[in-house]
Amino acid sequence: MRPAIRPAIRPAIRHVIARAAVLALGLIRQAAAQPLANPAPAPPVATIVVLAPRTAQPGPGLSPTGSAAYVVTRASIAAMPQGSATPLNAVLTQLPGVSADQNQQIHIRDTEGPQFQYDIDGMLVPFDINTNPPFLSFLDTRFLSRLTLLTGVLPARYAYATGGVVDIATRQGCADPGGSAALTLGQRRQVSPSLTYGGCLGATTYVVTATYAQGNDAFSSATPGPNPIHDATHRGNLFAHATHPLTDHLSLSLSFAANVSDNQLPNQPGQAPAFGLAGVTPENSAAINSLLNFSDYLGMAVLTYAPNADTGLQIGYAGHALSENFLPDVAGELIYQGVASHALHTDQDHTVQADLSHRAGAHTLTFGAYLGLYGVTATDSSWVFPATPTLEQTSQNPIALASRASAANLLTGVYLDDLWQITPALKLNAGLRFDDLTGFTQGNQVSPTLNLTYQPSDAITFHLGAMRAMQVPSFQGIAPDTIALFSGTTASGPPGIATPAVERDTLVDAGFLWRLSPRLTLSQDSYYERTDHYLDTGQFGAVPIFAPFNYRAGALWGSETGLRYATGPLSLYGNATLSRNTQRGVATGQFNFDPAELAYIDAHGLVVDHAPRFAGTFGAAWQLGRLATSLSGTYSSGLRAGFADTRHLPATFAADGSLSYRVEIPGLPPVTETLTVLNLLDRTNLIRPAEGIGIFQAAYGPRRTLLSTIAMALGG
Repeated sequence: MRPAIRPAIRPAIRHVIARAAVLALGLIRQAAAQPLANPAPAPPVATIVVLAPRTAQPGPGLSPTGSAAYVVTRASIAAMPQGSATPLNAVLTQLPGVSADQNQQIHIRDTEGPQFQYDIDGMLVPFDINTNPPFLSFLDTRFLSRLTLLTGVLPARYAYATGGVVDIATRQGCADPGGSAALTLGQRRQVSPSLTYGGCLGATTYVVTATYAQGNDAFSSATPGPNPIHDATHRGNLFAHATHPLTDHLSLSLSFAANVSDNQLPNQPGQAPAFGLAGVTPENSAAINSLLNFSDYLGMAVLTYAPNADTGLQIGYAGHALSENFLPDVAGELIYQGVASHALHTDQDHTVQADLSHRAGAHTLTFGAYLGLYGVTATDSSWVFPATPTLEQTSQNPIALASRASAANLLTGVYLDDLWQITPALKLNAGLRFDDLTGFTQGNQVSPTLNLTYQPSDAITFHLGAMRAMQVPSFQGIAPDTIALFSGTTASGPPGIATPAVERDTLVDAGFLWRLSPRLTLSQDSYYERTDHYLDTGQFGAVPIFAPFNYRAGALWGSETGLRYATGPLSLYGNATLSRNTQRGVATGQFNFDPAELAYIDAHGLVVDHAPRFAGTFGAAWQLGRLATSLSGTYSSGLRAGFADTRHLPATFAADGSLSYRVEIPGLPPVTETLTVLNLLDRTNLIRPAEGIGIFQAAYGPRRTLLSTIAMALGG
């Protein structure tokens, strides 16, 4: 049974929706009646919801609503060792509170990968995305002008995945015209041409990026050596964005992103065959030829109306289509794993969102609504061997099994938020939202948020807040009948509930931002969160598609410190994170665990393996005329692994460096040559061992890699 909304709350919510709808319709009529007298090159900027700092200054900061905010500009990305070609996940892992595990999957504040959101120019990206490299890679950093990581107590506008928000402002071609054509060559057969260009077509501002990449680096290597085995990738991505003013106060923005990749799954040689297949002599496990391919498409259309500096309305639509296709080497998977599954999981999403903001005196009121239809289909065709309850093979002739499940998941939410400037030094952000989910999983909740910001001087700002949140699981998972279907085979496991529940959290967050000087900024943020049905993902069987499940209850806490110094051509930064996430009991997805593990976790709990106890990052960049050099590094005290995550892995460390030189010849476009070395010390970093919760293959970080990039500037 879903909990009912209190009777007293329903009329209030209906009244707020009705009043906001009347105001929104009035604004739309007013906008439609206004002609475009003098088209401006730049579109209007609305005050929809003041979220990220509007300053371009990179480094630690606070959003106007009191959330911790770490700003990364296009210039600061260009100063990283990989320059403008730095992948988005490599940018994020340099920020406090962010960690990465196998395949460079991102975790923010010790949450599972899907539990954070992307916001592009005020439009929420459908949250049911693949947070492994496919989605991250088509969000090419070349198209952004600023990225802000928001964590802590978020305004009421955000829900469903509240571990953090990656807020992206796209580059405006009219204000920042031009681009570059680049080619990167490197070890492990890496070849990557790219093209970026932004400009104006009349009053329309646009930016386009296109990249192709190939190499032997599809996923984390299963071996510690420098060259992964069977790990080739071919991928291409495209991002295009344009904004056109329809009237003096009304603009239309269109965005499109696409990523297609064909990927080999890395192998580990020398494994012993575990099962016999009639008529087949086992090959070396290094010869297994399994593939995991992705296609991901995203389109967004946003109308923004800003009649004055105090009022703004934004209405947007987003469509998203995702396909994950696992193609097994049937003989090889059967011999070494006892199961070979062709898994095709697709996701088609349609979301509509509206945000209305109005400033009246000391109050900035924001109302918004969200409607998302997430349609998912999971089709699995498997070959397995008949087996005893102890998984002893009883026949060398495999049998075929098939399962298919689909669901239309409807997610709705409304919110009201007030940013109140109580005094010049004191500010309160208070909000309330209601969310409801039906379909694959069911649940609803009323969630309040409060955040107090106190700025006694220009140099220092304190913040303290608390919020409730309802997070929804990824809808990509296994078919509910799969567990029962595999009973009596070599793929059978313990019984379990395949459908995950929503996660409910209570968060308290406090910290400060201290500008010690115009060049030096320090931030400190600490948090404590109680979780109910904490969401995680695990790899069911040998199919490398991750399905969501829930722990029963737990808590997580952390402390994050950020420091940045910049003066002239020199910039330095350092970040430190201390965190711990403990959970007890398994509420759904029990098939991801050994029965002994289930009993242990019910009795003792575990430390979740998403983030290390301690992590640190650092970076330095220096430019002298046409010559530039940079250095960055990441340290992790090691993740958890083994039985019930009781094993503590060794620490990892990787440092990257680069040296670049710009050549300028009169009459020709400037050309920049950059030499980059990843993992300068060539450390062998074990990210995951071959055993663990939902883990069936070891994962190692990349070894030393030499890259050469030549980029030619394209004029505006």
